[in-house]
Amino acid sequence: MASIKDAFEESFHDHHALSKCIIFAIPVYYCVDLYSKSDEFFWITSAIVFILLFGFLIKCTSNVRNGKNYVFPTLNIFSMFWAGVKGLVALGPIIAVCSWLAIVVCNFLSGYFPDPNSMKVWYFIVWGLFVSFMMTGYLCYARNFKISDAYNLKTLGNSCVDVFAGVLFMIPQVLIVDAIIVGPITYIIWLFFGIPHPIAVFFWSMCLILNLSIVGHYLAQIDYEAIPDNEKEKDRLI
Repeated sequence: MASIKDAFEESFHDHHALSKCIIFAIPVYYCVDLYSKSDEFFWITSAIVFILLFGFLIKCTSNVRNGKNYVFPTLNIFSMFWAGVKGLVALGPIIAVCSWLAIVVCNFLSGYFPDPNSMKVWYFIVWGLFVSFMMTGYLCYARNFKISDAYNLKTLGNSCVDVFAGVLFMIPQVLIVDAIIVGPITYIIWLFFGIPHPIAVFFWSMCLILNLSIVGHYLAQIDYEAIPDNEKEKDRLI
């Protein structure tokens, strides 16, 4: 079963984890600084940083899923940015189609369930179903960086429910980890420097990077448990 404890420990104790968290947090901090100043370059910078972070997440998932002895990607920013670009190109269609279908289905159901509370339940079910397809496609792609893997309908259909259940269990566990680690240190920063403060913002930026590595690690565990390895299946049949 996927373990948040393993995801946290292996991310936290990864080789040069602290220095990588500091380095990768710099563009995030810069983005927040631009936003606080209402700088016109915020949207351009945030788009670039988003691509970097998406590439970071994919690399973390791929490293763990393929049995590497490290979680964090290397400090090659260009490689990470390119991984983010390829990931968005590969997964863009499935995200767009699933989001569109979820909106269409929800609008259709709203005509049959006028009660707002009932519709909230259906919104959750419908969006959960289509998000599970997106997440399964992401995991299939992150394994070998093959676009065709993300659109294997048989794998998507067989594994999406298990993937969605795993993600649902992951969310509160990550929040608990953050409450234990981020909460006390944020309180200390607030006592000495106040909030908001550049030190607090940079610390939160580092925590975001650590969170992404933990999530990437946990998603790789979900992939290992919920999605069959087609290559192993072929070898077994042979």
